[in-house]
Amino acid sequence: MISLRYPSHIIFGKGALSELADEVSNFGKEVLLVTGRTAMRRAGVLDKVCKLLSHEKIGVHLFDEVEHDPSLHTVRRGVEVVRRKKISVVIGLGGGSVIDAAKAIAIVAPKEEDVKRYYYGEVPIEGPGIPFIAVPTTAGTGAEITNNAVLTDSEKKIKKSLRSPFMVAKVAIVDPELTLFCSPFLTAYSGMDAFTQAVECFISRASNPVTDTLTLRAIEILYNNLPFAVQNGEDIEIREKVALGSLLQAMAFSNAGLGAAHGLSHPLGAHYNIPHGLACGVLLPYVLEANMCVCREKMDIIAEKLGAEKADDLPHLFTEFLRTINLPLDFKKWQIKKEDIPVLVRESKGGSMSKNPKDLVDEELSRILKKVI
Repeated sequence: MISLRYPSHIIFGKGALSELADEVSNFGKEVLLVTGRTAMRRAGVLDKVCKLLSHEKIGVHLFDEVEHDPSLHTVRRGVEVVRRKKISVVIGLGGGSVIDAAKAIAIVAPKEEDVKRYYYGEVPIEGPGIPFIAVPTTAGTGAEITNNAVLTDSEKKIKKSLRSPFMVAKVAIVDPELTLFCSPFLTAYSGMDAFTQAVECFISRASNPVTDTLTLRAIEILYNNLPFAVQNGEDIEIREKVALGSLLQAMAFSNAGLGAAHGLSHPLGAHYNIPHGLACGVLLPYVLEANMCVCREKMDIIAEKLGAEKADDLPHLFTEFLRTINLPLDFKKWQIKKEDIPVLVRESKGGSMSKNPKDLVDEELSRILKKVI
């Protein structure tokens, strides 16, 4: 049996942002616009969105306090604004961190408990939140499709997901024109996140024929186009292809899960502030080596799709792919302490790790980390 869950409306393509006001009007006239602190202003995207909404007499309340790796405290502040301003629609405008924060704000706002209680599973999320619309400005995380929000408990240095089927966006508007402002590094980070998600989903123990079709096409698109997006970010045709690859893999992994590269990347981000997409990309070749014995047939399919001879060629191929998009091959810059490895391994045991094709024991996970620090 295959079970799939997506936003009820996905709008994709150049100029898709023009549909935002009409979509918002289906749910209400008072909007909390959640975004980051500076990037959207510099790119002029925030002004454009505000004008689109105000033209239709939609009240916009700006919440631009979302940081990289959004904290429970940030979600708590957003919830307070929603309740005080009687907000009817929440929009997440930005990258994965922004969209995750907006998603969490929308689900928690109409409920009685603090976000921390839902985060740690002390109480279940029962029933929908405020309608949520996702407008990604990067091509990578897939947060516009998923039913979870990756949040950080800053006090405990824990990074994990708040998850519920009620957190799926009502509408996802994916406009590649919004990614034109992304720097080469941001393009590489977010694109490598998408690529890793596509590969890990394809070999996930929960994959199915639908997700396999989506991820295999996403792998091909991203592998062939991400380097050009990094080198020439003003090429809208390339940007559209990368955005499509990102969308396809998000539609897949949101239903079939990920693997050990993502499982390990979360504690690395929480403890060392390593960018998520970069962490995933650096880990991917070594995770593939560790999984090779249980999913060689599927990895042979990826190899053939990318012009390699066999599965064994993939770790080297993906290492060279990192070089092509100017990402580092290890974490030496972050000076990870060997004595922290047991903590990083212990905190990697989340939802992503549960879908890894092989049950990797602590010794195997430690070995992976030792190769990249």
